[in-house]
Amino acid sequence: MAIPDILAIDFDGVLCDGMAEYFETSRRTCVKAWPREKAPGDALLPAFRRLRPVIFTGWEMPLLLRAIARGQAEVDILRNWAGVRDHELEAEPRAHELKNLLTHTLDDTRREWIAANRADWIARNVPYCGLDELRRLVGEPERAVLVTTKEGEFARLILDDWGVKLADIQGKEAGTHKCDNLRALIAAYTTSHGRRPRVWFIEDRLETLEHVTTHPDLEDVGLFLAAWGYNTPETRARAQASQRVRLLELDQFRRGLTAWT
Repeated sequence: MAIPDILAIDFDGVLCDGMAEYFETSRRTCVKAWPREKAPGDALLPAFRRLRPVIFTGWEMPLLLRAIARGQAEVDILRNWAGVRDHELEAEPRAHELKNLLTHTLDDTRREWIAANRADWIARNVPYCGLDELRRLVGEPERAVLVTTKEGEFARLILDDWGVKLADIQGKEAGTHKCDNLRALIAAYTTSHGRRPRVWFIEDRLETLEHVTTHPDLEDVGLFLAAWGYNTPETRARAQASQRVRLLELDQFRRGLTAWT
């Protein structure tokens, strides 16, 4: 199979392991959001790491950490995080505003950390492969574009420090679902080149990839699940059985696009 014209790449769990940063930012956010409660301790990091795959958007991370600290069973979180999350929200007197509060507090906490010690913040975000390998990989297609639910400003800081250049960074501020990001990339390329591009999309959240499969206008997009990312053995087994999604191992990823198929 020919390599794609456009490679759309998720950030967290595909290019970057930011677990140490997520945990510390979530902990600081908890302290601000619930100042009368004890700050979550370092001993909760392993559970947070195991449960990180349930998270869809960043504001859920401090809520997850608080649920762990309050003794919520891991099996319940893995089985039904949406239910646990909504229960945690509804139990709050500030339920109607807590989501926005956590969103803004999480981002502001990151900005404060970066302003105080950018090098320390960046050091908590680790690439999954060698930077030379990553630079070579994103240089293979005509366009490599970051598509992430993270604020673009944060991803850009890390990529700039790594010396990794992409054609574009489409972050949370774009306010669109990743299917819409893919459509916009396809439309822009079609307009400028007079043909529909070959597009591949790599993501570590299977539900996002499965959502793409429900859209007939995206049926020619190649879909890859990053096996090394924030997902579970059950999720990877589901991807392996999929007719559409390809399970990609880290060693394949590192060898370049011709190794992906």
